[in-house]
Amino acid sequence: MRALLASSLLVVPVLFACGGAQKPAEGSTGDTAALEPSASPAAEDTSPAPAATASKPAPSHSASAPAASSPPAADAPPPAAFHPTPGATGGIDGKPFAPKLARVSGPLQKDGRIPITLTERTDCAMAASTKPGEGALTMLVEWKDGYKTDLGSLKRTGKKEVGFTRISAAGSPVASTTFKPTGKVTIVSAPMDQGSTGKMKIDLQSGDYMLNGDLDVQVCVAPK
Repeated sequence: MRALLASSLLVVPVLFACGGAQKPAEGSTGDTAALEPSASPAAEDTSPAPAATASKPAPSHSASAPAASSPPAADAPPPAAFHPTPGATGGIDGKPFAPKLARVSGPLQKDGRIPITLTERTDCAMAASTKPGEGALTMLVEWKDGYKTDLGSLKRTGKKEVGFTRISAAGSPVASTTFKPTGKVTIVSAPMDQGSTGKMKIDLQSGDYMLNGDLDVQVCVAPK
């Protein structure tokens, strides 16, 4: 009887031990929590930003900054008057002469011709303001649109119809004795109002001096 009781007491603890190992107690999470992997740093970086930070708009410099105001541009000076100038090579009496303007220097004559003077100036300056060394080429031509004058047919002696002068050191004009031009002059436009501007073409040669191209003709003296 004692032997049977002792063996039954041994069986009960064994059964409890086996049952505890196979079935863990329900609701117990203390042992399994230690086995779960912890969150990695990468997962923390990809988490969305807080709502307050994400909803705050970035400052717009273009919208808030005032428009830059540029200073008013200064009034540009008026463009200088353009005067076509013919090409000039060689020289008259060994000195160059490059006219920039032709000008009507006297009234119309009875035969319809008018004196035109070519100078190195660009205005109607009077002869009194000329300086030593300045030259002037004067010719008597028909003042009519499209009219051509043969320079070789104009008189160079007596009552001259064409000639070249240069201001001396004493301030007086000296006529050239070597100037013997050939070629032609064409009056493109011949206005009659004082202060207006006509046009002419010139093709002239005298010795090694050549003058060819277009010129403005400033009507400095009223033709009539």
